[in-house]
Amino acid sequence: MKRPIISIDIDDVLSESASSFVAFSNKHWGTNLTAEDYNDDWAKMWNMEPGEATNAELKTRGDEYHKTVLNHSSLNAHQALEKLKKDFDLILVTSRRTSMKGDTLTWIQREFPGIFLEDKIFFAGMWDVISEHSAKVTKGELLKELGSSYHIDDQPKHCFAALENGITPLLFGEYGWNREVEVPKGMVRVKDWFEVVEYFDALQEK
Repeated sequence: MKRPIISIDIDDVLSESASSFVAFSNKHWGTNLTAEDYNDDWAKMWNMEPGEATNAELKTRGDEYHKTVLNHSSLNAHQALEKLKKDFDLILVTSRRTSMKGDTLTWIQREFPGIFLEDKIFFAGMWDVISEHSAKVTKGELLKELGSSYHIDDQPKHCFAALENGITPLLFGEYGWNREVEVPKGMVRVKDWFEVVEYFDALQEK
C-alpha cells in the first residue's frame, strides 16, 4: 500500500532563516529590520520600486547573502520527523534557488541525518530568475505533481496553493507574515513541531 506523502518547506519550518537574514541585512545593507518584518518578497520588505534595476539589486544581494550565510540553526524538528517517517514518506520542497542545492543538501544531512533522501529534496526554482512576478509564484503545481497529501509551510501563499490542488496544508509557525492570516476550512494552523505531531497522531486515531 502506498504511503501518504508529507512535503515540508525548509526555511522557517526546519531552519531559523528569517532571523539570520534580517541580521545580515542590518549589518551589510544598513537596514533596521527584525524577524517580524521579514517578507519573502524582498523588494517589498526593503521598500524598493519594481523594475529591472531592483531585480538586479535583489540578485546581487541574494548572491552576497547565500555565498556567506547558510549555517542557520535548525528548529526542534528531528524527533517529530523520526516519528512521522514511520507512517509517511517525507520530502522537502523549498523555494530556495537551485544554485543553493549543494549547500542545502549538506545542511540537511548534517542537521537531519537519515531523515531525507537526497532525491527527495526538490527546488521550486521560483527565484532562479528574479522578476517582479517571482514573489507571486507558488509551489502548488509542483506539490500536486509530486503527489503530496500534506504540505507543511510557513508561507500562506504556498498553503493556499496546496489547498487549491487538493492537498491538506499545515500553516507553520507564529510569524509576522502569517500570524494574522485567516485559516480556511481544510487548512490547519500549527505553531510548532509538537503541534504537527499532535495533528498527525489525531489523524491516525480516526
